[in-house]
Amino acid sequence: MIKDIQLKDFIAHRDTKLGFGKGITVFVGHNGSGKSSIIDAITFALFGEHTRGKSKKNLVRRGANQSLAQICFTLNSREFQVSRGLNGAGTQSFSQLTLVSDGDKVVNKLLAGGERKQFGESTKKEVEKVLGLDYEKMRVAAVVQQGELVRIVEAQPREFKELLNGLIGIDRLDSAYETMREVIGGFREKLRDETGYTDEEIPSVEKIIDEKERELKQTVSLLAEYEDEKRLLENKIDKLEKEIERLEPMSQQAKELQNKERQLVRYVNEKRGQMDSEISRLDRIAREARGSLQVLKDKDEVDMRLQMVKAEVEEVESKMQENESMAGKLRGFLECASKIRITDTGLCPVCNSPVSSINQMFDIKHIQLEIGKLVDEKSKLQMTKVELKKEEAHLSEASKKIAAAEKLLSSNSIRSATDVEKIEADVAKKKNDLSNLPKEILKVEDPMQLAIDGISTTLAEEIAMTRENVKSFSPAQYNSAKEEKGGIVRKLEDTNRKIGAYQHTIEAARKETDFARDAMEKLRRASEFAKALDKIRSMVFNRDGMVGMSLRSWALAVISRKATEYASLFNIGISRIELAEKAREITITCYGRQGEIDMDSLSGGEKVAVALALRLGIAYMMGSNKLDFVILDEPTTHLDEERRKALVRILSEAFRDGTGPLAQLIIITHDSDIFEDSEVDQIFRFAMTAEGSHVSRE
Repeated sequence: MIKDIQLKDFIAHRDTKLGFGKGITVFVGHNGSGKSSIIDAITFALFGEHTRGKSKKNLVRRGANQSLAQICFTLNSREFQVSRGLNGAGTQSFSQLTLVSDGDKVVNKLLAGGERKQFGESTKKEVEKVLGLDYEKMRVAAVVQQGELVRIVEAQPREFKELLNGLIGIDRLDSAYETMREVIGGFREKLRDETGYTDEEIPSVEKIIDEKERELKQTVSLLAEYEDEKRLLENKIDKLEKEIERLEPMSQQAKELQNKERQLVRYVNEKRGQMDSEISRLDRIAREARGSLQVLKDKDEVDMRLQMVKAEVEEVESKMQENESMAGKLRGFLECASKIRITDTGLCPVCNSPVSSINQMFDIKHIQLEIGKLVDEKSKLQMTKVELKKEEAHLSEASKKIAAAEKLLSSNSIRSATDVEKIEADVAKKKNDLSNLPKEILKVEDPMQLAIDGISTTLAEEIAMTRENVKSFSPAQYNSAKEEKGGIVRKLEDTNRKIGAYQHTIEAARKETDFARDAMEKLRRASEFAKALDKIRSMVFNRDGMVGMSLRSWALAVISRKATEYASLFNIGISRIELAEKAREITITCYGRQGEIDMDSLSGGEKVAVALALRLGIAYMMGSNKLDFVILDEPTTHLDEERRKALVRILSEAFRDGTGPLAQLIIITHDSDIFEDSEVDQIFRFAMTAEGSHVSRE
């Protein structure tokens, strides 16, 4: 039973405290005045849960920095207090559950504080342990939502079954049923990850195993055929290798023979060219030597004449220097004479004294005459020098030829005409030897015909001997054997590739077959397990299965028993209410003194009474007989006038003097008129003001 509720800056309540006692308590006020906030205050204080979305920020009154919801309740002679606070951001700042008293003994013991689950501290869990129910069960057991009564009154049997399933939580079996589907699906997905298949694909796996075994058998047969072919090819290659081994030395000798023949041809051709070049060289030397000997005859005369010409050139150059020097002096005298020339006055231009005669050295005409003579003399000397230079150049050229002749003769060790005659005799002999060689040698017919010296003779003899050794060798036979071997080797390589591919295929097929067999074994075991899971799902988690039906049968029996008790308190002439489940529906049967009462014959007020009795029975069952209060949230919504009056009458009579089926009944309504003449224990009137929700007791 709720003792009191205290709110500070909670939703629209700035500072509200409500005290409760036994009997009926009515909250009246317009929509938005803060009545339903009490329900959120109760569930938030107890469980940290509310009906206003996921965020808790909207629980803090606008403009406030913190919020508090506190509830004090009694249970089994013990008094508890639960408090929860929020900061301005909507984050829970504290929570605690305190045992205030136990019987007549004051305790004030902190049972839980905070929600630090990692440390095993949870006010919510401790409250659930004390009450024996969680937030969802609390909402069903303690709060009758708007429209629930009229839904019970007007619901058809099938609709009533769904409503009842939702209220008592059997519809959660649907979630568990779907979760179990996901569990089974997850099990099969894990099975697929592990084996590649699920238990539902066992026939496919069996087919794959059969196909792989057939494929393996065929591949093994083909592998055996290719291995036989490999052995035949290897035998052929072995025979060909022996034949090639026999012919290989002769093939090498044949190649050596060709090389030696080419070497002999090249050597003889090179030798012939060398001889031809040597003859030309010696012939040229002999001719040049005879010319050089002739040039040397004039050596002494040329040397002497060259020395004389060089001396004459030096003498002429000396005279030309003297001439140039004398001409320079005369040009200087001429310049001075022109400056001191005597004018018509007969006076000296320097001292202005009378001049009777002039020295020849200052006579301009005399000087000019002398300069002219020097110019003529210079011209003659230049002509003489030119002639001497020409002769000197001619003699120098002759001297160079003499030096070249001496060098030629010295380099070839020629001292006289006798040495030249020896060279000419050698040239004649070499020309004779050259005339005995063929003019052009392309191949070797008879090697001994090309034996012109020691080297060529050795080569010719080796060629003749090698020809004798390889006369039985057939290059075509040797090449054919090698080509045949190459073809067989390529065929053998292709066969080996196929053998490797078939071996890989066999290995892969065996692995796949073994894997499939292992998978099949796992799938068979998994199939039994999946069948068991399906059976559990069908029997336990199906709302119409064994567990669901048993749970519903127990719930219907409890609700029927408690609804009957409540109905007897309502004085409506109904002695028993019985709920019965059929295929897809739950029927409500009422009994009176005359037996079964047709539901359609009940008045509107009687139907409301039956609905209230059933709903209180559901609350009793869901509250595990621990909750001694129920909140009716706008119970008159959607009820007609007759049903509204009947509901007020029933509640007033049933809870008169605190003797009702529950210690407390809290009614939240905006319809204040209906309780004006009724007997209720207390009325709280809610009104919205500028400072928030204001609550006054009437």
